Amino acid sequence: MKPNFALKLSHDGIEILQRAASGWVATGSTRFDITDLDGKLRQLRQEAEALAPDGLRSKLIMPDSEVRYATVIAPGPTDEARRLQIEAEIEGLTPYALHELAYDYVVEGEHALVAICAREILAEAEGFAQTHGFNPVSFAAIPPAGAFAGEPFFGETAGARAFLSRNTSVERDREPVRISVQQKPSAPSKPAP
Repeated sequence: MKPNFALKLSHDGIEILQRAASGWVATGSTRFDITDLDGKLRQLRQEAEALAPDGLRSKLIMPDSEVRYATVIAPGPTDEARRLQIEAEIEGLTPYALHELAYDYVVEGEHALVAICAREILAEAEGFAQTHGFNPVSFAAIPPAGAFAGEPFFGETAGARAFLSRNTSVERDREPVRISVQQKPSAPSKPAP
């Protein structure tokens, strides 16, 4: 299952994106410093729910400033050896202990491109999205050019099971979110009486 919406988070605000055949479409946004943030988020959620008759499920796109990218030496030769090499390399790249980090990587020869995010940041983002009814099911990021191949995927949210049917898991997207249309899609027109 792939989420039908994405919440692109920044320190200033949030942008709501809907999955479409051509990529992702921005359906709304807000800054965090507005007077009635709760009201605006409720409106954005209701608009998203109206566009999602099968239910709203979202992936959380972490702010650029909260994701660390690195290229590390990881020749393997086995997958387990490579994972241990990556963990040894990323320990110390952030102020967090290894068990406090979520990471994803792709292998390029004897190196690995790694994306790292603190679990406490992921939990804060999930709490925010869940509080406002956006049904978050997974975490991802949009990497800068050359920093990662594909979409960094930090796994399912802690509460994902509440929004997924039995025996369903979240599938990662191969490519990062790319917004194909900047404006809100128009509502379907009603036939004339």
